[in-house]
Amino acid sequence: MALYHSLKKLLTRKVLGIQKQLVVFNATMNARKMIKEVLRNGNIPKLEPHEILEAKSFYKSKGYKLKNADWHRFYKYASGEFHKDYLPLDIFRPIMEPNLNRKLYWPALVDKNLTSRLFEGFNQPETVVSNLNGFYYVDDIVVSKDLAAAACAKVKTQMIIKPTVDSGQGKMVKKFTMSNNKINELFKSYKKDFIIQKVVEQSTKLSKLNSTTLNTLRVVSYLDKKGGVNILTSYLRIGKPGSDTDNISIGGMACAINDDGTLHKRGFIHRNEGGKSDLSKTPSGILLDGYKVPNYEGVKEMVKEMHPRVPMFKIISWDIGVDKNDRPILIEYNTFYQNIDMQMFTGPFFGEFTDEIFALGLKGK
Repeated sequence: MALYHSLKKLLTRKVLGIQKQLVVFNATMNARKMIKEVLRNGNIPKLEPHEILEAKSFYKSKGYKLKNADWHRFYKYASGEFHKDYLPLDIFRPIMEPNLNRKLYWPALVDKNLTSRLFEGFNQPETVVSNLNGFYYVDDIVVSKDLAAAACAKVKTQMIIKPTVDSGQGKMVKKFTMSNNKINELFKSYKKDFIIQKVVEQSTKLSKLNSTTLNTLRVVSYLDKKGGVNILTSYLRIGKPGSDTDNISIGGMACAINDDGTLHKRGFIHRNEGGKSDLSKTPSGILLDGYKVPNYEGVKEMVKEMHPRVPMFKIISWDIGVDKNDRPILIEYNTFYQNIDMQMFTGPFFGEFTDEIFALGLKGK
């Protein structure tokens, strides 16, 4: 019996090891395929030989092998500047991210239905109905489908429905009112694991940039070895006119936020549309350069207070809105498959924590 358990343990370990290698291989190949297509479609100039050497030498000094400098090539093209420490997706996603953030807790803790519980006490959108694994909830109490529909019928303002697991990039996010939707048909369409919330009335200043979307700040924070929360980078996402979400991948734009809360002079589009951009105005015609983001200090402070509640994730990408009273409001947080394309307009973003994060990303300790 002891031999059986020993062999079972050994076999399980090997199977899990192979599974992990396959996940890493798949993530690596996907990231490389992604950038190859962008480079091919965009006719992007090659790097200088010395730039490739600098990038590979930098990564070698940190214990990583930089297979190619394709991501460096793209980010240089988009930003107009070369940096040896640009972070390639085929290193961050398969190697660093799983070591920085414990996958054991994902995706359970990032289920959007649990966000309100995890971050209780922080400003969040008002939930009307939530569905967890097929069970309907109203005010945290299990109810029938009919009572869930009745709860929606009481709301006279606009609502938004979105999946709570396996979501991202604005997928299946839809605004609606009870006057233009049959709620039971909506329930049937989403099946299970979704949430319905009242649409946030955003700050007047952010609404002016594009009124059809909640224009959110993407704030990336790092929980360091000493337990301090550090803001690595942040940018504002501005939705496409007529869209329900502000995602760059569906036609929106992004703009870096300076330390003083003002916008950078240039806006950027998604890498699949070329990445590089000379946009100086929003779709509504407002000049980006120097435009003040309301209560930016409050947004950063909120992130610093929230991050310690989920210490199993060292790097988090937060989506924060600003409501009609200029109060920061948590929309969601991202811990895996994080987008690092903001390097197109912010440059490398680890800053003073570059050595520390690269070391943790390699060993996970």
